[in-house]
Amino acid sequence: MKQVFKYLFAVLILIVGAVVVIFWTPDIPRHELVKKYATGASDFIELPSGAYAHYRKQGNENGETLVLIHGSNSSLHAWEDWVEILSSDYLIYTVDLPGHGLTGPTPADSYTYGAFVDFLREFKAAMNIDKFIIGGSSMGGGTSLQYALMYPQDLKALVLVDPAGISAPEGSKVDRPLAFELAGRWYTDWILLNITPRSIVEEGLKKGFVDQSKITEEMIDRYWELARLPGNRAATSKRFGSYRENRGDLPVSKINLPTLLLWGEKDLLIPVEAGVEMHKRMPNSTLITFDSVGHVPMEEIPEESARTAKEFIESLNN
Repeated sequence: MKQVFKYLFAVLILIVGAVVVIFWTPDIPRHELVKKYATGASDFIELPSGAYAHYRKQGNENGETLVLIHGSNSSLHAWEDWVEILSSDYLIYTVDLPGHGLTGPTPADSYTYGAFVDFLREFKAAMNIDKFIIGGSSMGGGTSLQYALMYPQDLKALVLVDPAGISAPEGSKVDRPLAFELAGRWYTDWILLNITPRSIVEEGLKKGFVDQSKITEEMIDRYWELARLPGNRAATSKRFGSYRENRGDLPVSKINLPTLLLWGEKDLLIPVEAGVEMHKRMPNSTLITFDSVGHVPMEEIPEESARTAKEFIESLNN
């Protein structure tokens, strides 16, 4: 019997080894990703903390300044449709957060909302940005809310797209990507750090959109490849681990700045019920929802969502 178990164990080891060899997904050298994705207006700046930020500055130097922050496992590329639509009116900065895109891991090796705000404050100073409107999607929305709580004096308003920050009410329909459920757990981290199949990226994107035609092969490749910049996957693991340790809602009721909440009514990651609740808690907020739209309206319906944002920004001066 011992011999049988010994053979079965050996076979199991061979199977596991074969799976690892077949599905092993190595990092992609930074210089290759920079060559492919640091295009157009892309630039880099080293901040005092040692972080090396990838950003784009585009638009009208005489317009209001917008700083747009992407969501989890995304990059500044998520805002390019808005930039194209709004750049004739506004000066727009987009930037890859630590542990994302071409910014990658930072010396602080911290990926909490507070660490992101510290990074953005450094970036603001380095770019000589005065008061600005902060915009954020999903995790970037949670970061924007944290920024407003810490440094309201820097901001004119918030434009948030399906932002994180508070828990969805009990009973809300939630169906998050598999990668989000696995990340930050001790028993799956090694796998995700070394085996990141393209299919898991595609699955995550499909849960973010209602209109699946918006998901192109190029988009899937971009998400998949930028996730494999050296250090990004480890940063993702650390970030999701911190989420599970700190599940409390942000005290959004303390934010009195004008705030636009844009929400897809078919969002499966952060359901619209969370938007309704956030709107109730925030004393100076406006909630606008979009029928048959998912988690990323700025990518799924860029024209309509950008137009709504522009109308809100213009109303601030009335």
